[in-house]
Amino acid sequence: MKQLWRVPADKVREIRRANREGLKRVGKARLISEAAQRSGWDSYHTVLVIISGPPDSRRITTVDAGAIEAARAGDVSRLVVSLRGRKPLANDDRKRLAAYIATRVRRRCWPPELTRALSRDPTEEDFDLLADLVERIGRKPGGVFDEMAHRAARLAEAIQSLWGRRIPASMRTAIINCACEIEGNESGTEVAPERVRNILDHPKRRLGRTSK
Repeated sequence: MKQLWRVPADKVREIRRANREGLKRVGKARLISEAAQRSGWDSYHTVLVIISGPPDSRRITTVDAGAIEAARAGDVSRLVVSLRGRKPLANDDRKRLAAYIATRVRRRCWPPELTRALSRDPTEEDFDLLADLVERIGRKPGGVFDEMAHRAARLAEAIQSLWGRRIPASMRTAIINCACEIEGNESGTEVAPERVRNILDHPKRRLGRTSK
C-alpha cells in the first residue's frame, strides 16, 4: 500500500503561527506607511502669521497651530495619524504633547511607560502607546473607540448572517475568532475576541454610539 507523506501536527501549527505573525507584520507595516503618507504634510507644531487691516495700518497676529493644537481644540485625528506614521518628535514637541496629555490625565496617574515615552526619542512601541492613548483620551462622547474590534464585529455579523438561523455557541466562537484573525492580519494589531463578543452582545449600545 502506498504510504502518504504526512506533516506532523505540531509542525503544521508552527507553520500556521509563523504565517499569522508574518501577515500581522505586513499589516502593521502597511498601517504605518499609510499614516506616514497622510501625515507627510503635517507638523506637531507650527505658527501661523495672520496679516490683517488696511495697507497703512497692517496688523500681524501669530497663532499656534499644528496637530497638537488641533487636538487641544478637539480633533485628535491629525495627532494620532502623525504618531502612527512615526513622525519624529522634537524635544519641544514632546513637551507640548506631554502638556496636552496632562490636560486629560493627571501626571501623577501616568504609568511609567508613558513617562519614559515622553522623556526620550520614541521607540516603535512608544509611538504605538502614545497614539493609542491620544485616541482614547481624545475620543468625543458617543464616538467609537477600538475601531478594529468594531470592524471585526461587523465582519462576524456578516459571516453569521450566511447561516440565516441561530448557530451553535461553538460555531459563533469560531466565527468571532476568525473575524479577529482577519482584521488583526489586515491592521497588524491584536484584536481581542472577548472585546468583539461584547460588542456583538450589546448591539443597541453600539447603535446608539455610532448613530451620533
